[in-house]
Amino acid sequence: MLKLASDFSYDKYGVHTRLVNEDDAAFIVKLRTNERVGNFIHATSPDVEKQKEWIRAYKQREDEGLEYYFIFFKNDVPFAVNRLYHMEDPTRFTSGSWIVEPGYPTEDVVASSLIPRIIAFEQLGREMEFGVEGCHEDNKKVIKFNLMVGMHIKGTRTEEGGLFYTFDMPKEDFYKAKTKLEKLLNLK
Repeated sequence: MLKLASDFSYDKYGVHTRLVNEDDAAFIVKLRTNERVGNFIHATSPDVEKQKEWIRAYKQREDEGLEYYFIFFKNDVPFAVNRLYHMEDPTRFTSGSWIVEPGYPTEDVVASSLIPRIIAFEQLGREMEFGVEGCHEDNKKVIKFNLMVGMHIKGTRTEEGGLFYTFDMPKEDFYKAKTKLEKLLNLK
């Protein structure tokens, strides 16, 4: 199984990406507890120390190549996080926990979604993205965006919080959609 180095970083579309570390805990808590952007994600404690504990546990999963949590920077300022997980099968992954600071340009928002997928397909040799946890039915912007990046609705699941759409996306469908988005947004 291919793995990323612990000091992995990646630059594309004018965005710098690296793996999360404990120093990012306050920024992550700020994003995850922001009511405007955090209302469709699992509840997060406002305690930065608890986030640091979570990051320490995550780093063990990172070392095993099971999960990667990225932070994105524009002009050295963090603006988003996104994660690759459900990577036990060496051909598949899930991209999720995607949160972007409000007010960033569309190009940067889209980049923070495309980059983890590019890393999964190109650097980690994955062939299929699958979103088994799904996207809440009321999260219409993300559902629309998922379809725009090449994902397909595969089903639904219901839990206490409501109805969730599940998705999957073969590598080739992502690259078709990626090419269109790059052209539309002039991403280089």
